[in-house]
Amino acid sequence: MEYVNIMEAAHRLGVSDKTVRRWIHAGKLSARFPQPNRCEIEISHLERFMPGHVSGQATEAMKSRVAELEQRVLTLEQQVQRLLGREPSLKSYRVPKAKEHTTGPLPKQLVSLLAFAGHHNVAEAKVQTHIAIGLLPVKRGEWRDGEGTIITLALDAKGRAAFYQIYHDVPPFVVCKQCPHEAPWTSV
Repeated sequence: MEYVNIMEAAHRLGVSDKTVRRWIHAGKLSARFPQPNRCEIEISHLERFMPGHVSGQATEAMKSRVAELEQRVLTLEQQVQRLLGREPSLKSYRVPKAKEHTTGPLPKQLVSLLAFAGHHNVAEAKVQTHIAIGLLPVKRGEWRDGEGTIITLALDAKGRAAFYQIYHDVPPFVVCKQCPHEAPWTSV
């Protein structure tokens, strides 16, 4: 077993010698006194005070948090699979439509994505990420709402249903009178 004195222990831990002395007197750090004026600390006892070392209680808390996060990831992956699994079957129910207008006034069946996200208290960055990975279906264009604001991203019934499905369990989602936003083909 290797031992160091208080000054060397303080140097290794990046703290003052007074801090090491306080830890010894408080019983947090064990030390031996081979002579009345000499204190020695076993190097292996310093490890739990090293930067990056985690105590047993903190380790349990982290394990619990990791398990909780893994469960959330699993739930999200299942939601993605459900949404992606529905897409092919939904396409067969679609009736061919006339070409959609991507300019002019915002069509009545569409709603501004950013206004919809704001109304439900969902962060724009989160929504943009889900659009980028193809999880949230949006309509792209350059429409104007009643106030003259330019809208480039909008949601139709399918988009509103997907939005609700993705975010309704994620705080701080706010439910509105029309929730759950079910698409016509998913209604029972």
